[in-house]
Amino acid sequence: MNDTDTATSSTSSFLPLTPEGVQAFLSGPWVEGIGPAFAARLVERFGTDALRVLADTPEKAATIAGLGPLRIAQASESLRKLPYPAELPAFLCSCGVGEVFADRILDKYGNQTLETIVSDPYSMVEEVWQLSFFTADKIGRALGIADDDPRRLRGALLTGVKHYAEDGHLFARPGQAVDYAASITKVSPEKIEGQIQPLIDAGRLTGSRGGLYLPVFYKAEKEGAGKLLELAASKLPAVAESDIPEGDSEGRIYSPAQRAAIREALSTPVMVLTGGPGSGKTTILRAIIENLRKQGKKVVLAAPTGRAAKRMTTLTGAEASTIHRLLGYRSGEGYNKRMIDADVLIIDEGSMMEQVLLNHLLQAVRPGTRLIMVGDVDQLPAIGAGDVLRDLIDSGVVPVARLDENFRQARGSTIAAAAKAINKGEKPASEAEGDFLIFEEDSPARIHDRIISLITKELPKKRGIAPADITVVTPQQIGPLGARRLNTDLQERINPEGPELRRGATAFRLGDPVLQKTNSRERGVYNGELGRIDAVDPEAETLDVVFADGRRSTYGRKDLGELVHAYATTVHKLQGSELKNIIIPVTMAHKPMLYRNLLYTGVSRAGELCVLVAEPEALEHAIATTPATKRNSNFRHRLRAGLQGSCQRSESR
Repeated sequence: MNDTDTATSSTSSFLPLTPEGVQAFLSGPWVEGIGPAFAARLVERFGTDALRVLADTPEKAATIAGLGPLRIAQASESLRKLPYPAELPAFLCSCGVGEVFADRILDKYGNQTLETIVSDPYSMVEEVWQLSFFTADKIGRALGIADDDPRRLRGALLTGVKHYAEDGHLFARPGQAVDYAASITKVSPEKIEGQIQPLIDAGRLTGSRGGLYLPVFYKAEKEGAGKLLELAASKLPAVAESDIPEGDSEGRIYSPAQRAAIREALSTPVMVLTGGPGSGKTTILRAIIENLRKQGKKVVLAAPTGRAAKRMTTLTGAEASTIHRLLGYRSGEGYNKRMIDADVLIIDEGSMMEQVLLNHLLQAVRPGTRLIMVGDVDQLPAIGAGDVLRDLIDSGVVPVARLDENFRQARGSTIAAAAKAINKGEKPASEAEGDFLIFEEDSPARIHDRIISLITKELPKKRGIAPADITVVTPQQIGPLGARRLNTDLQERINPEGPELRRGATAFRLGDPVLQKTNSRERGVYNGELGRIDAVDPEAETLDVVFADGRRSTYGRKDLGELVHAYATTVHKLQGSELKNIIIPVTMAHKPMLYRNLLYTGVSRAGELCVLVAEPEALEHAIATTPATKRNSNFRHRLRAGLQGSCQRSESR
């Protein structure tokens, strides 16, 4: 008997298995030669002993019709090759844990899986990517862990703090975490509250400034504030008024606010440049870059996403990269800790910046490097935890240059004016011949039909815009006006036939607009980039996508999971980019998402035409509604406190 056999024998004595779990294990990816049908027959004959039969007496399994020697040999060999006892994945399956999370658990802990499961299955909530309390609780319940067991209550508390982090908060207040834990455990808050200090003592939570942090967010907030203050304390020589340009190379004269922004950028070590669409941020950014380079400064540009970085390159004429690439990030390996070689670092789309990413960036910035953060604080905040741009502005620690003049409107555009009105809580004006339009409909079904009509008939006829050049931008993925349904319906109407490749029920057809869902260093294509299917080879099972900048990439059938149709996309996916012509459905069916900043963000992404197709009640609700609470963050307070402490130390000297 080998080591695995011994472990299997000792493990099976106390891990409870179910027939359903053993059947799921045998028909899963761990065992070769046994599919769902034969797994069912094995369990019907041998019950939960089917594993032992295959491992120890496979000849017994051969008595089942259809299970010949080859299948039995494959199955037995698969069990012997497992780096852990077969009962472990079978037990996880018996608990109702799916294949994906069972694999994540086994990959994470390896030969320590059994010890982890038995000692504290709830510890997996913080250690296994995306594993929920409810999955851990299935395992705990199968092992007989009581409702009020401290391990279970600690797992629920960690889940409560994680829940707030997933909603963008850097911390949860103790009462928030306790109430959430009580709701998922059905245990009294008083019992749960007693587990806060043990978690802090064990370093699994950090208590600070009235909040409970996961350690990664506490570290990012505290370290980030310290490094930012260090950068802001650098001294720069004064800038003469004659060094501030009067206008650009094309003869456009800068406004007083624009000249003030340039002056701030040239004279301070850390600053924020903010403003809405059409306010001239890009114009001033180009002027700042040009002036700094004339001084011989090395200027490095970056943005949080590939799509935002490409737009930054296009608009400024200066090469920009993603922050992840700048820091040498590799999936599964993390950051390579290299320092950024720059005199001045400019970050665009600061509203998309997450706190942890900001800290990684700041720790890679050399002392004396100047930092300019650019963004529109009124857009949607980052998907991850933190509210970096708003905190920087609210802290009062760094200079903020605000641009609020609408230069696009002076050139006849009403899109920026509409975005500004929405941001002020006002209904924007719709002009029949303008580039911002509102069409009112009284139901989601009518909105859906009007969108189809606008794309296939009205806009091509009245504006000469091809259907392929119009994108629907919607608040969410699901529902009758979600991106998934609209993509299916629009493909059916606009591009119903032609050469195609299929992935499941989805057809990727010649001429379809598509969006890249993942970052691919090999292709040089990043999450959120838009392209169009330019060639399909059904025999070779490949298709070619041409992206906005002309790059072409070939996808095999197995690669199609990287793509999604882009007749319609979500507002969140569109952040950091701009499209020429967009249509936005506004319906009470999307009520949980109808916030002013979401509508403002969607409208501000349009370059040439923006159309709202809206239920009047839904449009009024979206414009009037702001998020109920700000994100929990102490970043601005740490910045203020650090600055005050620095001033006090200077005064004492």
